[in-house]
Amino acid sequence: MLSVLSIVHAQNRKISGFVFSGQTNSSLENVNIFIKGEDIGTSSKSDGSFSLENIPFDDFELSFSIIGYEDTSVFVVTKDIQISIGRIYLKLSVLNFEEIHVDAHPELGNIQSLSNISLSGSAIQEKMKGTLAASLQNETGIAITSMGQATARPILRGYGGDRFLLTDGGLELGDLSQTSGDHAVSMDMSSAQSVNIIRGAKALLFGSNTIAGVIDIKKNSLPELQFSRSHFHGVLGASNGDNSSFVNAVYHYPFKNNQITASALSRNTGEQITPKGALKNTSSINNGFFAGIANYSNNGRTGISIESLTMDYGIPGSPEGHINGVDIEMEKITQKFEHHRDITFFPNFKTFDLEQRFVKYEHQEYETKKTFAAVDLGQQIFSLQGKFTGEDRVVGSLLQYRKFIAGGFYWTPNTDEINLSLFGFREKEFNFATFQASTRVEFLTVKPETSTQSSVNINQEDIKERNFYYGSYALSIFKNWQSWKMSSSLMLLQRAPGIEDMFSDGPHLGSYSYEIGEPSLGLELTQGAEISLSYEKNRFASTLTTYSNYSPNFHLSSKIGDGYVPGSDWIEWGSGASGWLYKYKMRGLKSRIYGIEFDVNYKTDFATISADYSAIIGNNISEEIPLPYIPPAKTRIRIAMGKMKNFSPTLQVTKASSQNRLGEFEQPTDGFTLVDLFGSYDLKLGNGSHKIIFQFDNILDEVHYNHLSKIKLIMPEMGRSISIQYRFLF
Repeated sequence: MLSVLSIVHAQNRKISGFVFSGQTNSSLENVNIFIKGEDIGTSSKSDGSFSLENIPFDDFELSFSIIGYEDTSVFVVTKDIQISIGRIYLKLSVLNFEEIHVDAHPELGNIQSLSNISLSGSAIQEKMKGTLAASLQNETGIAITSMGQATARPILRGYGGDRFLLTDGGLELGDLSQTSGDHAVSMDMSSAQSVNIIRGAKALLFGSNTIAGVIDIKKNSLPELQFSRSHFHGVLGASNGDNSSFVNAVYHYPFKNNQITASALSRNTGEQITPKGALKNTSSINNGFFAGIANYSNNGRTGISIESLTMDYGIPGSPEGHINGVDIEMEKITQKFEHHRDITFFPNFKTFDLEQRFVKYEHQEYETKKTFAAVDLGQQIFSLQGKFTGEDRVVGSLLQYRKFIAGGFYWTPNTDEINLSLFGFREKEFNFATFQASTRVEFLTVKPETSTQSSVNINQEDIKERNFYYGSYALSIFKNWQSWKMSSSLMLLQRAPGIEDMFSDGPHLGSYSYEIGEPSLGLELTQGAEISLSYEKNRFASTLTTYSNYSPNFHLSSKIGDGYVPGSDWIEWGSGASGWLYKYKMRGLKSRIYGIEFDVNYKTDFATISADYSAIIGNNISEEIPLPYIPPAKTRIRIAMGKMKNFSPTLQVTKASSQNRLGEFEQPTDGFTLVDLFGSYDLKLGNGSHKIIFQFDNILDEVHYNHLSKIKLIMPEMGRSISIQYRFLF
């Protein structure tokens, strides 16, 4: 659908209007609205209203898109400073590949931190790998830590583990990937619809441990609206870099005021192939299923769903761990109940959301070719969250119960956790700037079982109930003038230590370590500051971000000692295939992590040329040495061609510097240069939409090593690889 709007007056700076359904004549929330060819966009609010500032001086094309409706474009020819286009009506249609999600909470207004990252449509499809970390590795400030391809986990600005949140629709995934390098993220990217990295004051709506941000994943689950007819869509693909193949299919069936959604996925991955040969014991098998039903009304929706995911994967062997490697079997079952309602009984609040979630997670660790599990870990999590949202404010609470269970040759006690969180957010616009403030207060009680547990390396009397009361606070400031934008944030965050931080006493087979907790650990405090400055005019755009985070008690698990010395106290004798494992001990120290991120792009008539650079410095202030496992500086150049008869290729060159700033017992890593080519081709095959996506990675078959890889002394990273995806919808 294409219409032309002509308005004649003076030059424009702002445009506003409303978006409605052409079928029901009701307002549409979360419609994605953007100016074609520009990095300017927003989402409609609960009443269908929207506004965009700093729009081009020239004529432009305004696009509207939301899943289930036809994409609609409006040509704006005007000289007005303030433009009001009234109501725009969207027509129901089939699903569209190129849906764009501007933010995980678009109802909170248009202002986002300039360092936020939002990937959806082609932006995420063309970068999609099997894991979340591999899919995000080419974004500014993001690195990967891994012990083989299945266990890849993203690192944000040098932070890993529990110092940023991984969420599924706003609540944590519920796995144990943050506790050890051999635990995989319980997510197959073939089911991902969009990924948002959220920073600043809004991050505290998700949790308190958000100093590096929040990675929120939106999956192919229950849609926010009901379709007028059934839809079937999916993706299948293969890659020769690890001899993998996968398929994911989704079906939506509407009836009366209800809609059933069901999906299934399967992924089989072979050994990771490097320029020096195959990396043994890195194959994996993923299988998943989702089913849910939702009821829709004029002022809300209610849904319930069940999801199952199994992952069987290998960890390669190591001389200091298990020679032949470790096999891990993981299963996660997630049940969700969601209720969304438009409300009028509270002034300043427009919607109420209630979500209940139950996660049952467990995994077993086997020595390769053994039939009994040496380590058995699991947890059950019950969450209940309620939230009131207005155009410029949010208040809510989260109640969460967690039961952690450990078995086998692992002496961390079974533990119960109860967490109660209260959070709030407020945005206020003044003449000179816009302010956002948020706070989150939490009460956490941790109760380990002591009646039957016998710890080896921790004094039994120190294993006792712990209670934590803490708060986190954030302030963000935004200023726009002429072609410039500025966003800045100040954060004071507190994080409680995890169960394994305090009470761990046992081997992680895959990570070649024997990890010992510290029962007396207190709260981890981090003071953070970030400022971003952006300039955009005509075809040129650039953003510079700097940040600095200081912690007086940074929790770090590190080796007690190094080197094979018979009888030494830094080795746990009797563990591992060779009869020993290095001991790792949790401790607190003063630290500072700071860095810079810079990107620039220029649009020509036939291509967009862009470059970005990121560098991170981490210091162990207590011992006056660098922090370990800080990623090296990275530079990236891209040339993205405009669509040429439905074909849109992108050439990418990535340069990673060497890393010689080393923490204790750490090894240096050489730099490398990679050349990649990726893109998509839209097929015209009658009904529905069809797309071919290709990825040609490491074209020159460069031998390179990831500084954050726990197996870099064994094998390099993946060599030359060609991947193909076919996406369809009917």
